[in-house]
Amino acid sequence: MSKFKILCLGNEFIKEDSFAKEIGGKLASDMKNLDFISINHSFQLVDLINSDKDFLILDVVKGLNDVRIIRLEDLKENRIINSHDFDSQFFLKLIGDEKKIKIIGIPSEGASDDIIEKTKILIKKISQK
Repeated sequence: MSKFKILCLGNEFIKEDSFAKEIGGKLASDMKNLDFISINHSFQLVDLINSDKDFLILDVVKGLNDVRIIRLEDLKENRIINSHDFDSQFFLKLIGDEKKIKIIGIPSEGASDDIIEKTKILIKKISQK
């Protein structure tokens, strides 16, 4: 069985948008049994989703106050209207009906240590299922 993959989305050139990649990098040193992958464009995301079943997505969600699981239905129903990356959201909507996509949404700002701990808890919960 391959390592459980965490796909970290964001644009490293935009501070608020790069936070998921920053958090993923810090988590990778603590959670060596998981494979953290920095996603640079939506086509890379689609390739990885189509090639593996065991993954989850770590992404910044503007307007979010705490770390939480985001359901694909939330994106489809536009309940989360401030998602930072339209391209990724669009692709997730297209392929999401066929796959079980799990997304951990993190706030665009906040105390890194607190966000890391809360994210760890959710990752462990999801990856052990």
